[in-house]
Order: sequence, then C-alpha cells, then structure tokens
Amino acid sequence: MQTFTTLLFSLLLSGSLLPQATSIRLSPRDAVTLGAINQLNSLFSFALDEKDFDALADVYTTDAVLDGGGGNASLVGLPAIQAFYRDTFQNTSLLTEHTITTVYAYNFTQTTAKAKNYADALYFGNPAQLRNGFLFRNQSVVFRERFDREYVKEKNGEWKISRQTGPTSLVGFVAW
Repeated sequence: MQTFTTLLFSLLLSGSLLPQATSIRLSPRDAVTLGAINQLNSLFSFALDEKDFDALADVYTTDAVLDGGGGNASLVGLPAIQAFYRDTFQNTSLLTEHTITTVYAYNFTQTTAKAKNYADALYFGNPAQLRNGFLFRNQSVVFRERFDREYVKEKNGEWKISRQTGPTSLVGFVAW
C-alpha cells in the first residue's frame, strides 16, 4: 500500500493524472483588449469605493444591461445602473474596498469580448446599516462575488461593459 500511495502521489505531482492544460494564445489585439478589460474592472472598483458614480459612464455603455443576480431585477441603461450603485453605496459612513481578483476573458473579436470575473468586496460599516440582509455595526463584512461581463468597443475606440450578470455572492462572512 505504501508503494501504491507513493506512486499515486508522484503521478499527481507530475501531472499525468491531471487533465491536459490547453495553451492560451492571445493575438496582440487580444492582449490590448485584455488590458482594457482590466482597466475597466479597476475603474469600476475605484468608482464604487470613491463614490464617484459619474465615473461609471466610463465603465458602462449608455444602453448597458445589469442582470443583478441574487434575485435583483435587471437594470437597463446607464442612468438606472448609476442610480442603483448610488443608492447602494452613497452612505459616506460605509467604507468599501472592491477588488477584481480573477479575470478570464474569452470570445475576442475586433469589437467584443466576454469575461468571467471573481471579486472580493469588503464593507466596513459605521454606524449600523442594513445591506443585503447583513447588519453592519462597527464591523467588517467580506463577500466573494462572481460577475460575468460582455464588453464592446465603441466607435470612439473605448471599451465598455455592455452587459453584466451578477454580482452573485459566493460566500460572505462577518469579521470584527
């Protein structure tokens, strides 16, 4: 049994029992698109954290659709999306830190792309505030979330989000 366990462990380490990885090849255009997607994700995070909801005009198209996830109704159009985020994060006593931690972009064309994104959202509530069923009272709440996004390159050359599904909370916990 010891020999079998050692052999199995060696095979796992060498990767021969693991699925074959496929290579990922990006054209120079795809690499530029991926850079634009990463910049959009960063701008989205900073816009929420700095409560600069006007900056979302540089993130979403004017006719963007946000399928809220978690049972939230779909929002259509930039004004509705800005109002949603403004209503959610305008409380100046709620400090936030949003980070997009994993981005898998795919289906690149000259003017479109898609991406799956994981994100961490940290909320620091003071004074007490109710948000998504969680009561913040001088404590921190951490969410691990998932977004699926579709991007479009507009005629002026700027990339923006045209459709977003989520956030879907994968896990959330309170930290004091």
